[in-house]
Amino acid sequence: MSTTAAVAVSPAQDTQEAAYYNQHGYVVLPGLVSEAKIDRLMDLYRRDILPSDSKFFRQSTNAYETNRINEHGYVAQSFLDVHAYKSFPEFREAVMEIYFAPEVLEALTRITGSARHNLMQSMLFDLNAATPPHQDWWYLDSVPNGHLLAAWIALEDIDERAGRFYVMPGSQTVNLHEAELPHSKWLERMADYVEKHRSELHAPAMKKGDVMFWNSRTVHGSLHTIDPRFSRKSLTAHYLPSEMTYGNLFASKPWVKYEDWKGQQYFANQPEYSLKADLASRVKVSIYDNPTLLKVARKFQKKALSDLK
Repeated sequence: MSTTAAVAVSPAQDTQEAAYYNQHGYVVLPGLVSEAKIDRLMDLYRRDILPSDSKFFRQSTNAYETNRINEHGYVAQSFLDVHAYKSFPEFREAVMEIYFAPEVLEALTRITGSARHNLMQSMLFDLNAATPPHQDWWYLDSVPNGHLLAAWIALEDIDERAGRFYVMPGSQTVNLHEAELPHSKWLERMADYVEKHRSELHAPAMKKGDVMFWNSRTVHGSLHTIDPRFSRKSLTAHYLPSEMTYGNLFASKPWVKYEDWKGQQYFANQPEYSLKADLASRVKVSIYDNPTLLKVARKFQKKALSDLK
């Protein structure tokens, strides 16, 4: 294990938010998203998504599944790439109105110094999915690494008992990866890092409309739920400065195809359910913890992504 230098700062990053973000690996901007946009989204979620019998891909289980609603009326699994839900056009439009809200785009520019940002991935949570500690760059990042950033958007006042989202300040300088390390072992290192630095863990009280931005290398996760009667409705998004190449810790992916929404670019990585998409996801999960097979799979990733489109 080793540490590396902090992420380089663009000369344009002279704002207070950028200075805090670059020092700590995250920054919280209160009330950034309007309550009206959130209310519209949640009305459509309750109308179209919650009662749906469709299969959605779940970030928490890496599988296409129908909704599992608990005794309190909340969906237990998360939803991946909600910005690509073209089968639910009104809901998708409301999602895009938040992800590409002028206030969000302006905040991204103040933090990174880049004029434009592409949306690379999104998620919606009804409940806390108890996400284990990790750094995003294993899965998605800029090339060169360390310039992609994510946003966690509170869709309600988050009760502490729901299990708050947390970050490890300053951990964007930490590298816990080494060549040929299986994913499961890497996650063990993440959990060990959090345990050894538990006094540094920061889980802020997030109110409706608050947004936390964090760096692709910042260790983050979710605290355990204390009381299941409390939901933790939230959105996440991952943004890439548009002048940069997409990839992750292991590879560059310059072949990704962007789509357009009102002049903004986004990448729809996870297709909506089909038999072909389901099979592809099962194969991916089966090899994910085998470094040798994963290395071979990455060589053919360009063709696989093209075939899914």
